[in-house]
Amino acid sequence: MMQRWMGFIAALLLLAGCSHLIGKQEVLSAVQKMAAYEKDAIEEQKKLTELEQKQNALYARMMSYGFKHFTKVEQLAKEALTIIEERRKYLAGEYKAMHSGKRQLNVIKREMSGLHDEHAKQQINQFIEVAEQRYETYDKLYVQYKEMLTLEKELYILLQNKDVTAERLQQQIDRINERYWNIMDINGQFNVYTKKYNREKKQLYHMWK
Repeated sequence: MMQRWMGFIAALLLLAGCSHLIGKQEVLSAVQKMAAYEKDAIEEQKKLTELEQKQNALYARMMSYGFKHFTKVEQLAKEALTIIEERRKYLAGEYKAMHSGKRQLNVIKREMSGLHDEHAKQQINQFIEVAEQRYETYDKLYVQYKEMLTLEKELYILLQNKDVTAERLQQQIDRINERYWNIMDINGQFNVYTKKYNREKKQLYHMWK
């Protein structure tokens, strides 16, 4: 009878040990998935940057023509509107990738509850805190960028109106510039959190190497 109980206790200990190991594996798997989604987001960002450069080139050409060549400006403005819609598509792709990564934090939180190593829990909590701050900052960046696209669209619609005044155009350009500087400010914060995020992720891998 005693041997049966000893065997039962040994089995429980083995299961507990396996559960502990699975918790670590699941946490690392979730972090790896986050990295994969980040890679997808970066690809969308590259396409966004290419389109931004293309649109800026069109805008420069429009400014060089002026309203003396309204037909040319009108045509270029239509091309710019097409680019804006493409940018919306890639922005949506970037947002989807980032939030897919964010959802992995729920997996990490769930698996962390099964860990008994307090040092590991502390390290994971630090990672989660920085990651959440980073995702929160990204959401702010996303909202500002999306609003800027709307303002840019309004500008290119105005540029197709032959009777629009220089004052009205300048007002719209000022609104776009204000949004642009907001984006640059938030992007700076996002980059700071990204450095912290990468550092915490590296420490997490190092802890379980």
